[in-house]
Amino acid sequence: MAPCRSWSELPKELISYIAKCLDTRTDVLRFRAVCCSWRASVPLPPKSPKLPMHFSLPVNDPRKPIVSAVISQTVVYRIAQPGFHAHPNRKSCFIRVEETEQENKFRLVNPFSERLIKHMPANFPKEINHLNFRVEELTKGFSIRLLKDDGSSDLHDNNFWTRKLKLASDFDSSYKAISISSGQLRRARLDTYTADIHWCSLDTAVHYRDITNFDGKFFMVNIYGVILGMDESFYTLDEVHTSLEQKDWECERYFVESCGHLYLVVRDFLICPTLVQYNYTLDAFMTEAKDANVPVKFKVYKRIPSGDQRSRFCWVEVNDLGDRAFFVSTDCSFSFLTRDYTGCGGNCIIYVDEIDNVERLRKFEPIEADNDKEGLKQLKNGKVRLYNLADQSSAPLALFPHYLDMFWPPPTWLKWDQGPSNA
Repeated sequence: MAPCRSWSELPKELISYIAKCLDTRTDVLRFRAVCCSWRASVPLPPKSPKLPMHFSLPVNDPRKPIVSAVISQTVVYRIAQPGFHAHPNRKSCFIRVEETEQENKFRLVNPFSERLIKHMPANFPKEINHLNFRVEELTKGFSIRLLKDDGSSDLHDNNFWTRKLKLASDFDSSYKAISISSGQLRRARLDTYTADIHWCSLDTAVHYRDITNFDGKFFMVNIYGVILGMDESFYTLDEVHTSLEQKDWECERYFVESCGHLYLVVRDFLICPTLVQYNYTLDAFMTEAKDANVPVKFKVYKRIPSGDQRSRFCWVEVNDLGDRAFFVSTDCSFSFLTRDYTGCGGNCIIYVDEIDNVERLRKFEPIEADNDKEGLKQLKNGKVRLYNLADQSSAPLALFPHYLDMFWPPPTWLKWDQGPSNA
């Protein structure tokens, strides 16, 4: 029998080949940290895109028509205890962070909104060493924040300028992006010499609900369910899909990428047309119901090859997600595997109920602070819910402790005294 060889003795060519198969910068950093020979064989991955990025932004204010702003990136990570797959009883959690201009420095973001956490949990670590945990990058998001006069960003300001922002896959060279602002679809290009951002409306006739990147394209869906696929480089339409529902109706829609496929999750308001209406001025769904006790129904569609040369792809309805669960909200969406978690059965959608209340607007009542010392408002008021695709039931996430523990609060096994920080 040949003697066992150390991982550090792998040929340099094989190490380089393995590194090229890694999908994210996080994976490469963890790969390099295994040993000195691996670190010497694989170069440090560049930070891409080059964010945060500062630019000038025109606003409708005669006193100050140009303001300074910054594009920032947020990342959702799954962090698991060592030996998680070997011992399923060990737990994992999701955290969402916003990258800062300081290398490897982050700010904690509310997992259910786009706002930064104001009151940090007492047990949340000041440092997280990637080597002490299994770290998986689930999804990325982007936001635009105003800058104060002293150059700092408003940590508690929401994404005031856009409802959704997506950067092109080659943003480092093209500086192209696409956004939804007040329901309108816009394309943008950042001028790196003048630090100006140039916006151009793509469609002002109808409001859009979500955008994403997939397969080298921007995908966008409007309020009536029409899906467009646009080439990232030239902004040319490659795919046009009419509404997937039998009747055009104003519904909430979310893109989700899962297992290399693109899905569309639709919250169907056709089952309660008198309870929920879309307000075009506020770009939001509204209800008169004081307790927001609105019937809930979701549909899920999957993009697959059609076999038709004229239309290479089509969307089909799926009724079973298997052992996966989807998380959807206005700000970010992702999927995750549930079979390794005790008490989590999969085939469900965790969603943030973002229907606003008409009565609150009539009384000019402010939206609650995103979080306080007692926790996140979306959990306290039951706005984060779980929908079961099998029986079409919906209930507050707080009633499902195994799922709730993945999101909030951060688990006690995250310690601050873990040694040198890699995140």
